[in-house]
Amino acid sequence: MLWGLLTGALLLCTPAWGETVLAVQAFGELPGFPIEDAPSYLAGEMTKAGIAPWRFERRDPGIAAPNRIEWTFELLPYAGGQVRQLFPMAGMQRMLGPHRLVSAQVKLFLAGQYQTMIIGQEAVQGGAGDPELSALIARLTQTLYGGYAATEAAAVPHHAP
Repeated sequence: MLWGLLTGALLLCTPAWGETVLAVQAFGELPGFPIEDAPSYLAGEMTKAGIAPWRFERRDPGIAAPNRIEWTFELLPYAGGQVRQLFPMAGMQRMLGPHRLVSAQVKLFLAGQYQTMIIGQEAVQGGAGDPELSALIARLTQTLYGGYAATEAAAVPHHAP
């Protein structure tokens, strides 16, 4: 029942005229990529997320397209403040692999107007072959679309039969 309601809400928000092309921009530091190469990777991973009415294209960060998604990445520290390290970092890396905690902020702009934003984080190795990074991008893309669709569905006036 709930799935049917969510699917119906998403269908209400699909534009009748077809797909929306969204420029993908990236800022900050993403493990495994020079930030200028990240938009191509992000656009490919976002396409794999399966959001049919949206098509993703790489965009130069110096040009703000009216329809765009802005990714901002930040590498989070291993520990901060007064936190003591119980294990040597080399030992932790042997146990867990070379993962880094990364935070991602994703903003959606349509017709030059800010629509919505989501934030997520994940421990990733980085690079094009990282399944954790791929899963983070897919999850945030789907959540961004779901959040946008829900706000658009709420804005549509409902008429009683």
